[in-house]
Amino acid sequence: MLSHLDFIIFPDRCEVLEIVPLQRYFYPIFKNGSSSVVEEANKNKWRIYLNEQITRLPSVDVVVRDPEKRFVSGINSFVTQTMQSNPELDKNTIFWFAKKYLHINRHYCMQFSWLLNLARYLDPSAKINLLGLDDIKQITNYAIDPWGFKDESFTKELLDLPEQEMYNRVDQVLVNAIGQSLTFTEIVELIQIQDPDAYKQVILKAQNILNPTYVVPKT
Repeated sequence: MLSHLDFIIFPDRCEVLEIVPLQRYFYPIFKNGSSSVVEEANKNKWRIYLNEQITRLPSVDVVVRDPEKRFVSGINSFVTQTMQSNPELDKNTIFWFAKKYLHINRHYCMQFSWLLNLARYLDPSAKINLLGLDDIKQITNYAIDPWGFKDESFTKELLDLPEQEMYNRVDQVLVNAIGQSLTFTEIVELIQIQDPDAYKQVILKAQNILNPTYVVPKT
């Protein structure tokens, strides 16, 4: 573990839903219509593939969304839920933590982070089918942005942060690739090609933290 946040952003429980009528597999991401699909899955008792079970799937559908719109929706969900579960906290305190420590909650962390967690269990040759929000209509009637709390000035302040811009640029490459079926390695390569600066700041920097020369070899 590099940080306790690893347990939050990269949980050890990874779920993929089997969409029975379509014989396809769906990886739900918060703020990308996931609640409606999960509700449909529960109603129809669709199978859930967990962790190592995901390894045998040939491909997985993943809905990606405009990163700025998703971030605004996600940060407001985070603030709303935090205020509901911790009424002793005021809005400004929660805002301060959200700004000081970006991406401390899965509702608004990068969509790429969700794919990274999925890739822990996918076979390296498995394809990730990148879909748009409208594609969920094939599965269920969906709704997004269920949380009513909005603070446009705060979300704009967060979006203007240089770090957040880089995160959004990584996710924008995913959105640009909607309609394609790629392995996770191909997705990483696509980010490196299409936005090398964002790749360097977000992905390569993280890789360099765990320098290969410091890794203990397997015995």
